[in-house]
Amino acid sequence: MVQTIFLLRHAESESNVQKYYGGWTDSPLTDLGRKQAGILGRRLLRENIGKAYCSDLARARQTFQAIGLQCPIEYAEALREKNYGIMEGKPWTDAEEHRQAHFNQEHKFEKGESVVEVQKRVVDFFNSKVLKSSEEKVIVVSHHNPLVALACHVIGLDLKNWRHLQIGNAGLCILNFEEGIWRIKLWNSLSHFGLQNDGPLY
Repeated sequence: MVQTIFLLRHAESESNVQKYYGGWTDSPLTDLGRKQAGILGRRLLRENIGKAYCSDLARARQTFQAIGLQCPIEYAEALREKNYGIMEGKPWTDAEEHRQAHFNQEHKFEKGESVVEVQKRVVDFFNSKVLKSSEEKVIVVSHHNPLVALACHVIGLDLKNWRHLQIGNAGLCILNFEEGIWRIKLWNSLSHFGLQNDGPLY
C-alpha cells in the first residue's frame, strides 16, 4: 500500500522562460531545466521509489528521464497541465486576463478547461491508479495546476483557496499517509539544487 507520495513539478521549460501559455503544448526543458532535473535526481535516487506516474507532455517526460530513476513508469494524459484552449502557445499579454487564468479556479478560455475540471481528472487518476499501487513509495511528475489541485483535494483545502499553494519549477513535495489521513511532509522544496530556481511559477 502507498504510504509516501512524492509530487514533482517539471523543471524549467521554454514556456516558463518565454512566458506563454504552455498548457498541452509540448514545450521542452531549458538548459537550466535539464540541470535542475539532474541535480534533483541525486536527491531522489536514495528514496527507493517503487513506481512513477508522469504527464505525457515533453517537459514532464524530459524531467523524469533526466532524474534517472530506475523504476516502472506510466505516462498519462490525465496528469497534463491545464488546457488553455485557444490561448495555447500564445504569450501572456493582458494582465487581468492572465490573472483570471491563473487565480480563478472556474476560469477557462474557449475550448480549454478550468482548474475545477483539472482537479476532477487528476483526482480520478489519483484514486484509480496512484492509490491502488502496491509500492510503498511512488512519485507523480506533473505540472503546477494539477499538482496543486490534487494537493487541495488530499488535504481537504477548498479549491477556491488553491492559489495559497505554489510549486516552482522542479519543486518537490512529499505527502505521507499517517494515522488514517494524508499529511504534507514537505512542500515546494528547492534546496536540492541550492535554490537556483526563482523563476516563473506558471
